[in-house]
Amino acid sequence: MPLKEYLRILWKRGWIIIVMAFVTAASAVVFSMLQRPVYRSSIQINVIPARLDLGLTESIKSLMRNYAANIVSNKTLQEVIDRTGQDMTTDMLRSRVKVSSIESDFMIQIDVDDYDPVVAQQLAQSVADVFIENVNISMQDQDKADRVGVSAKDAAEPAYLQSPKKKINALAGGIFGVLLGTVIVLVLEWLNSGIIRSSTDLERATGITVLGEIPEN
Repeated sequence: MPLKEYLRILWKRGWIIIVMAFVTAASAVVFSMLQRPVYRSSIQINVIPARLDLGLTESIKSLMRNYAANIVSNKTLQEVIDRTGQDMTTDMLRSRVKVSSIESDFMIQIDVDDYDPVVAQQLAQSVADVFIENVNISMQDQDKADRVGVSAKDAAEPAYLQSPKKKINALAGGIFGVLLGTVIVLVLEWLNSGIIRSSTDLERATGITVLGEIPEN
């Protein structure tokens, strides 16, 4: 089927696409409004070797993965809960904490999600504080030349809205509606393709020019 024919079909039934796009976009917005807002606070931790030694820096990259696991350990999380006075279990807190090891920058990022922006920031700061204190204590037994220093790059960021993102959801819903509407239009046209209602349809189907037609009355 030539492109011109597809454009004719879409122009003829374009209202279906518009309606579907509006319905799906509106549905996405309504769904977003029904969701409980989740806020995220982030904090970054620098991991600094005592000396610029290739062997030590390579060891730190492996150590950072271990650090990331320790941050969400039961011991660390329980201490965070005790300090902040939150009514939750370590499993509940672990589900809200995301730890990313950025080895190229010798940095660990901690993201904490919560329904309360103040609590999210408080938890992120506390997780970082507890982890840093524990590492510094453990490093006291190490030779100074082999020690690894950890410190927060900055204080935990003020929490921002992580989800739902209404504009993005509405855009995604609208795009889905356009695609769905296009499919519906093409299916309808395919179902009606075998039905000849006018001389134009006959010419299109046979490729032969109609010279005349019998009037209905």
